[in-house]
Amino acid sequence: MNDRLSLLSVVEQLSPSVTVRRLGDLRVLVVDHPRVRGAVTLQGGQVIAWQPAGSAPDGLWLGERNTWRAGEPVWGGVPLCWPWFGRAGEPLHGFARVLDWDLVTLDESADGVALTLSLSSSGRTLRTWPHDFALSTRIVLGTTCGIEVAAHGEYTSTAALHTFLSIGSLGRARLSGLGGRYADNLLSTNVGGSDGMVTPTGHIERIYTDPERACVVEDTARGRAVGIAHHGASDVVVWNPGPELSASTSQLTDADYRRFLCVETGRINTPLTSTPDRPGRLGVTLRLLPDA
Repeated sequence: MNDRLSLLSVVEQLSPSVTVRRLGDLRVLVVDHPRVRGAVTLQGGQVIAWQPAGSAPDGLWLGERNTWRAGEPVWGGVPLCWPWFGRAGEPLHGFARVLDWDLVTLDESADGVALTLSLSSSGRTLRTWPHDFALSTRIVLGTTCGIEVAAHGEYTSTAALHTFLSIGSLGRARLSGLGGRYADNLLSTNVGGSDGMVTPTGHIERIYTDPERACVVEDTARGRAVGIAHHGASDVVVWNPGPELSASTSQLTDADYRRFLCVETGRINTPLTSTPDRPGRLGVTLRLLPDA
């Protein structure tokens, strides 16, 4: 886990393994458990660190240039893009990742920690998206990292769990299980007949529209792999800014792009449908695997 997080002063002890700390303007739930170390920001209900016991480094990448200012997205971890993905509205990728969530439940066991957080519609959200909603996310941190989002109400929405995986070196991380079709946003083309594998070496923006239920990133630079199980997804987005975009983005260093690969569990081409009787659901489970 990022050393900066573990050194933050404790504001409140919530359980033997979970504390509230403050990083800039943001409140952070820091988990220090025998089975796992991790952290979740209340802004965005966002996992920003996950490190099972005995593994190094962290399974998730977290940017060093984050401002930690209220209302500004946190680069890294697993942001939730909702209720829209991309530039369908303002702010980019929706408001769920920049608003404060409430901690509803905290359960601690010998296997790890489970947190439930919630976000509801307000005057602020209704000005940009005219729907009443109740959003919840259940986060389980242990040997795996599980995130499940449930969108209650009556509407459709698009969403993505925008996972920033920490990798040893771009170009030495091969992703498989993506399925045979994708839309390439850089080339403005649709591609069929793919073998479902890709080893990004630079800027990539692809939406795979027929993914398998699980993907694997083989990180040969670190000698490990990461299993990514998608729950309720219709799409998987693969993204990396490459050197030019990384250099022109204030939240990234020139070299940051080499250290992460975004594999996003999404509902983009097939939106989530929420009804009063059935919430829309989207989830992801991450697992570190040895010997890539």
